[in-house]
Amino acid sequence: MLHRLTGLLTLIAALLFGGAATAQEVAQRPVAGFPHAVLYTVGDAPKPVVVILHGADGNDEASTRFGPILARMGYAAVGLPYYSPNWGDYGPPPKFPDLPGSFIDIRVDQLAELREALRGMPGADVERFGLFGASKGAEFALIAGSRYPWIDSIVAYAPTDVVWEGWGLEMVEAEGTRSSFSFGGQPLPFVPYRGFVEGLLAGPAADLRAIHENGRADHPEKAVAARIPIETYPGSLLLIAGGRDAQWNAAGAVTEIVAHRSAVGLETEALVYPEAGHDLVGDGGVRQVERSGGSPEADAAARADAWPKVVTFLARTLAD
Repeated sequence: MLHRLTGLLTLIAALLFGGAATAQEVAQRPVAGFPHAVLYTVGDAPKPVVVILHGADGNDEASTRFGPILARMGYAAVGLPYYSPNWGDYGPPPKFPDLPGSFIDIRVDQLAELREALRGMPGADVERFGLFGASKGAEFALIAGSRYPWIDSIVAYAPTDVVWEGWGLEMVEAEGTRSSFSFGGQPLPFVPYRGFVEGLLAGPAADLRAIHENGRADHPEKAVAARIPIETYPGSLLLIAGGRDAQWNAAGAVTEIVAHRSAVGLETEALVYPEAGHDLVGDGGVRQVERSGGSPEADAAARADAWPKVVTFLARTLAD
């Protein structure tokens, strides 16, 4: 029944924007000036833009997975790889050596440049602009929303309410000194971690949620400065989180974001699944994901419930 409903909503979304639902071929076009960025479209009629912002894994897996899906739903989907992990001799070689190899000072303002690069490309209507991000991609999306009023719609899976410390090979001996994100050439205020290097050494045994929460507890004044002022974002916002997220306290972040937006009269759609973890993107299926938290079954149930609501949200908030 769920798959039938999802298919129906996909068809409705496609019809709203004049695209084909499933059968037509998805075109893939590079975006000038953005290495490895791809515009996915079905047909050349102008459609709302949805930019896919990946999480800490980096590279383009989220783009190649969701770009065709969103294109068949009637969007001009843009995969924007912006980070490709490079741990030197301590890890595999980076997939994209020409992208930043450390998650440090990632430029949020590249989204404005991307919007201009998309202007006039076949199938892209940049006057209807959405973001689809998870985890660090949600952090990216929420920062952008607080800066750019032309963003109409944001789907943020496993979000955070603050900007966090950056990481990379050069941070091993420089903990607490660099931000994950920048804007206008300036690093954004951030919350340092506690125990990042110990976490690296511990590998899969590291308690990532504690690394974040202990850092926030150690630096309450920095947490205030690093808060993402998402109440300045006037557009539509959908937050999705699991109560047992093992990466960071996404459900707590949802509570904070909703409260700040409510205080200024802005509505926020929030889906919080108490038994679910971090891996909530997609439309269901039981799978074991390391460090998600919750359980594979709870995560699958959350995905199955959330995905039709994401489809409906995007269709409603990016319509003419």
